[in-house]
Amino acid sequence: KMVRASVRAMRYTIDAALKAHNKVDVIVEIGNHDLSSTIFLMECLACVYENEPRVTVDTSPMHYHYLRFGKCLVGVHHGHGTKMANLPLVMAADRPQEWGDTEDRYWYTGHIHVSKVQPATSAQDYSGCVVESFRILAPNDAWSHQKGYRSHRDMKAIMLHKEFGEVA
Repeated sequence: KMVRASVRAMRYTIDAALKAHNKVDVIVEIGNHDLSSTIFLMECLACVYENEPRVTVDTSPMHYHYLRFGKCLVGVHHGHGTKMANLPLVMAADRPQEWGDTEDRYWYTGHIHVSKVQPATSAQDYSGCVVESFRILAPNDAWSHQKGYRSHRDMKAIMLHKEFGEVA
């Protein structure tokens, strides 16, 4: 049931994005609880959309993914294993050319299941990059409830402009 729901939700989201955009890049980020199921999901989506030239599914098993959009560089990471404060340096090390060519850089993470934004207010920690963590979308499971986690659920849409970065 979970697999079917995941595939259907992703297909719904991708198909909706195709109605509004000429190109859709899909990243299924690998988390700390779903290492193998994530690989299956990304491969499934790659097969479903293999004949749709406007959809690109990133099937890389890497734990750090990047998208370049004009003057914006976006990094996506589940958020486990690397502290938020270290992500700008990871991006600069992994993508030095793109780091130098862009003006607006963002990291989007999950894992901690709370909304948290770390703007580039400290040159020592976040110079040149905004790191943001998002709340959880799924409802609490029995384990999370038993541990006392009570995160609010939501989903966000972030609009980036090729020239001006985040605009909505």
